[in-house]
Amino acid sequence: MSFISDPVLNIIVVGFHHKKGCQVEHCYPELVPGCPTELPAVWRHLPALALPDGSHNYLSDTIYFNLPGLTEPAHTVYGISCFRQIPVEQVLQKTEDMTRSSVQKSVCVICRYPLFGRLAVKMELVVRAWFLQGDFSQTKLLEDAYKHLNSCPVQIDQTLEGLSVQRLVENWKHKALLLFKLLLLRRKVLIYGSPAGTLSAALLTLVSLLPRCLEHGLSRAANVTLSRPLSPVAEIPDNKLQDIGDAAKEGDEPYINGTCQSEETEELTVKESGNMEEEKDQISGQSFEEATIGDGSDKIDFVSREKCHSVGEKYKPQKAPVEAQLSPTMARDMSVDGLYNLTGQIDQAECGFPLPLFEDGYLCLPYLSLQYLDILSDSAVEGFVVGASNVLFKQKRQLFDVLVELNEMRIETGDLMLRRQLTLSTEDLRFADHVVRHASTQGDAWIRDQFASYLIYLLRTSLLPEGSREIDSYNAQFMVALKCTPAYQQWLKTTNNGDIEAFTNLAPIHPFSGQLSVADMKLKFTHTMSTTEGGRKVTAAVASTGRAVATTSRAVGGALSQARGALSGWWSALTAPAAAAGDERRAASDAEDAIDQLDEDNRKETTDTPDPPDKSIESNTNNFTKIQVI
Repeated sequence: MSFISDPVLNIIVVGFHHKKGCQVEHCYPELVPGCPTELPAVWRHLPALALPDGSHNYLSDTIYFNLPGLTEPAHTVYGISCFRQIPVEQVLQKTEDMTRSSVQKSVCVICRYPLFGRLAVKMELVVRAWFLQGDFSQTKLLEDAYKHLNSCPVQIDQTLEGLSVQRLVENWKHKALLLFKLLLLRRKVLIYGSPAGTLSAALLTLVSLLPRCLEHGLSRAANVTLSRPLSPVAEIPDNKLQDIGDAAKEGDEPYINGTCQSEETEELTVKESGNMEEEKDQISGQSFEEATIGDGSDKIDFVSREKCHSVGEKYKPQKAPVEAQLSPTMARDMSVDGLYNLTGQIDQAECGFPLPLFEDGYLCLPYLSLQYLDILSDSAVEGFVVGASNVLFKQKRQLFDVLVELNEMRIETGDLMLRRQLTLSTEDLRFADHVVRHASTQGDAWIRDQFASYLIYLLRTSLLPEGSREIDSYNAQFMVALKCTPAYQQWLKTTNNGDIEAFTNLAPIHPFSGQLSVADMKLKFTHTMSTTEGGRKVTAAVASTGRAVATTSRAVGGALSQARGALSGWWSALTAPAAAAGDERRAASDAEDAIDQLDEDNRKETTDTPDPPDKSIESNTNNFTKIQVI
C-alpha cells in the first residue's frame, strides 16, 4: 500500500470585503515572497472559487476545486475550501472593514493529491475552532494545522473517503449508469446545482465510479493551453514575481488561468452573458426513449456513415475463451458477488485503468466560478465535465452538449445522436437494476467494483469486429462513438491493441446478457414511464383526471343532495292538507333556490375543473424547449 507524505502545499484564508469583494487575507507558506496576501497570476481567481456564488445563503459549506500546478504546470493541484459565516457580534477583535451584520471567510487547503473527503473532515474542525477564537488576525492555529496534516502520512486509497457513491445510486437510480457512460464519451457536460459544496462533491463522486480515476487519473484534469487569456485582474508588480515558479512566468503558453497580461482580453459583459430565451436551442419536445422507438432502420446507416474505422478488424485473433464462459448463462437475478467473482482477480492497472479521459484538452473541474466562463468557449478545450452554481453558465447553452440538473435529478441534451448513443439497452437496465437493488446493503466499495467489472466487460467486448451481436448489448451506436474518442485510441496503444492477458479467458459479452423475460418488460416500462417526457405526461394526465373526477363527484353530489332535500320538502308542503298559503309560497321559493343552486354549481364546476388531460398536454407542448435525456 503506497503512502502519501507532505500532501498539503498551502493554507490560504479568503475573506469577503464589502467593497473589494473576495480577497486573500493570509497565505501560509507565502506564495509571493514578502506578500502573504497575494497570489501568483495563475491562481488569481482562487478567491472566487473559495467563496462561491450564493455562499452568503449558507452558514457553512465545503467546496472542492482543481487548479494547475505552479512548479509543475502539467500537474493538477486540488483545493478544499471550508467556508463559514457568523454574526459580527461574535467577533471579539473587529476591524474597520467589518461593516455588515455577518462575517464571511473561507480557509483553503491546496494539496498535491485529491484527498478531498479525507482533508475536508479535519479542516472543518480546524476552521470551526478558528472562528470560535473570535480573532481572525491570530493564524497560529492554521499554521499548526498545516504542520499536523503534513506530519500524518495517508494512504492513496483514502482519496475515496467522504464520496458516497451509495447515495449517488440511490438518488439517480439507473441514470447513474447513463452518467457513467456519458463520461466515457468525453462530451461537454455541465452539472448545475447548489450549494456549491454538494455540487462539487457529487461531480467527484461520479468520477470515482471510473476505476482508479480519482486516485491516478486527474493529474492533468485542470491543464490546457488556452488560445486567449482569461478576464484580466489587477497586475502584480514584476519584482514580486521573480521567485515564483516557472508557471507564473509563462507568457507565450498560458495555462488554465493564463498569465499573459499584454494581450487584448475579452471581458464578460451583460450582453455576452446572453438571454436565456434567445439562446435556447430550437429542438423537439420528443423524449429520449421516444426518439429511438421505430428508429431501427437507420441504425445500420448510422454505422456506415461513421468516419471512424472498425478497430476490431485490425486486431490479431484472440485466444479462444473457455467454452463454458461463451454461453450467456448470466441471469438477471445474479447473486450479490456474482459479477465480482468473474472479474475480482483481474488487475485493474493491467487493464489500462485509469482510462486517459481527462487529458489532451478534456477538463474535470468540480466547481467553476463565473470568472472561468471563458474557458468553456476556448478552442483549445476539447470537452469538459464541470460544476457550476451560477445561472449564467446554464444560460450559455451553446457551450455544452449536456446539462445535468443536480437539484432536479434531470439530464438534458439537444443532440439527437447523443441521445441515441446513451440509450440503455435491456442488459444495461438489468445491470442498473441489480446495482440499485443491492446498493443500500452493500456499500460504496461494492458499487465501485460493479462499475469496474462492467467497464472491463465493455472494453473486452469492444475488441470484437463491428457487426458482432455482442456489441448490441452495450448499444452499438454508443460503442462506435466510444471507439472514436482519443481516450479509447490511447487505451489501445497502452494495452497493445487490447492484448491483455486477463482478457484471454474473459467472454466478450455483457455480464447481464440472457433471454428476455416479463421482468425485463416490466423494468423497461417502469423506466420509460418514470423518466421520459411522454411517460411523465401520461402520469400527470392520469393524476389530473383522478383529481378532476373526485372533485366533480363531490361538487355535483352535494348539489343534487341539496336539491333533492328541497324538492322533497316542497312536495310534502303541497300534499299537506293544512298547509298555509305562505308556507306554499315559501316552499316553492326554496325549490327554485335549490334548482338555481344546482345550475350555479354546475357552471362553477365547469369553470374550475382543469382541462382534460389531452387538452392540457396539447397546450403545454409548445412550452417544451429542452430535451430530457432520461
